[in-house]
Formats: sequence, structure tokens, C-alpha cells
Amino acid sequence: MEYRYKLGFLGAGNMAKAIANGIIKSNILKANEVIMSDPNVKDDVSGIKVINDNSIIFNDCEYVLLAIKPQVFNQIVDELKETKVKNVISIMAGVKMAKIKSVLPNAHVIRIMPNLPASVGAGMAGIAKDNDASKEANDFTKAVFDSVGKAIFVNESDLDAVTAISGSGPAYVYYFIQSMIKAGIKNGLTKEQSTELTLQTFVGAVEMVKHSNDDLDTMIDRVCSKGGTTIQAIDTFRYYELEDKIIEGIDKCKLRSEELSK
Repeated sequence: MEYRYKLGFLGAGNMAKAIANGIIKSNILKANEVIMSDPNVKDDVSGIKVINDNSIIFNDCEYVLLAIKPQVFNQIVDELKETKVKNVISIMAGVKMAKIKSVLPNAHVIRIMPNLPASVGAGMAGIAKDNDASKEANDFTKAVFDSVGKAIFVNESDLDAVTAISGSGPAYVYYFIQSMIKAGIKNGLTKEQSTELTLQTFVGAVEMVKHSNDDLDTMIDRVCSKGGTTIQAIDTFRYYELEDKIIEGIDKCKLRSEELSK
């Protein structure tokens, strides 16, 4: 079957715009191969035409990316039942493949959990592929999300864990960054100084983890010296069982994701 467009977005919110920008900048697709539908967005996105006509998205696009809220999906179920779409990529939180297929029984459904840093090209996404979909469809989906950061394949049953780690994870990092900045200010640094010191420390630490063959315990020990300064902070974190509290919080995040998926 011939399609007018390679990819159609249902929804043109911030995440959709970030993905669209990544696709165009990475030369995965040209702007005229993509179209978006959103009643609230009037301007083009990265040269991509934005319309207010869902039927074009579902009948004239080889791939459809669902970038809408679950409640919006529930509102348009009836208009989707007679559509011709064959490949659906969903970033709707908590909406399982089975539910989407119950509305679009002839479509292959690939489900994604992206995260907010995709908006600056540094996202992390977990992709639950449809085993009945073609290799081309799964590879195309991965290329789309690699264009705004990185993506890995996981089982759909693992997406709640992905949500708890990378989907929600930026907030945990922001929280720790905020705490370090406040500590710097409390100890005499300006806000600007403390912010710059903290942010570059995170960047440098991440790069070292990425390029080191050592485990994290070894890396921690290398910064600490017996009777020195760093060990005072690490011992305090351990005394208050900070690691256990972090894990407990992530567990609760995962549990909530499971509840919302039911």
C-alpha cells in the first residue's frame, strides 16, 4: 500500500515536538514525509505541517505515533475503529499494547517510555517491540528515539521499571542537584558558583562511569581516603541508609506505574 507520509503524529505537544526535531535534524526523514495533527497547535514544527484532522494521520501514514494523553485516546476511540493504520508507536503512559490493539486490531503496536531530556537531545527511552511487527518497523522506531538520545529494547512487562528508573529518573537527579547547590550556598558559595560546580561534577562523574571498567563501589572508594573529607559525606549517607531510601522511592514509583496501567 502506498502512503502519503512515512510518519504521522497524533498530538504535537512538547515530547512530540522534541521527537520531530530529532527526526529532522538526524535526517531520518524529511519534513514533507511527516505530518502532525493537533487542534491546539497552529504553526509548523521543524517544517512539518500541523493539521487538525486525525483521519489523515490514521489513513495516510505508514507509521502513527500516539503522543496524546490516555484520556484523549479514550475520547477518540470510536473514530479510530475504521482506520487503516498498520504500525502504531505509542508513548502514552500506562496504556498497554493490548488496549491499543483492542481499538486497532489490525495494527502492530510498539510501546515506548521516553523521558523529558529528549527535549534537549539527551533522552533515554525503553522500547517494547511488537514481536509480530517487521524488523524494519522495530528498527525504524529505535532510530526515531535514538535521534533524541538513546533507546534500548525491553519487554513490555519491564516498562513500569523503565518508568521508575529513566522515565521519572530526571526528577531524582534534579533533587540531588538541588540539594548540592543548596549545600554550596549554605557553605559560602554564590548560587552561580555552586550551580556551575555541581552541574559539571555531575557531567564529569557520568563520563567517568561510562568510560571506566571499574564497578561503582571501587569508583566511590577511589574518591574517598581514610580520615579524609569525602568519606565524611559518604559515611553520613550510609548511616541514614540513603541508598535504601532511594530504592524504596523508586519501588513506590514503579508500583504507582503498575496501578495506573490497570
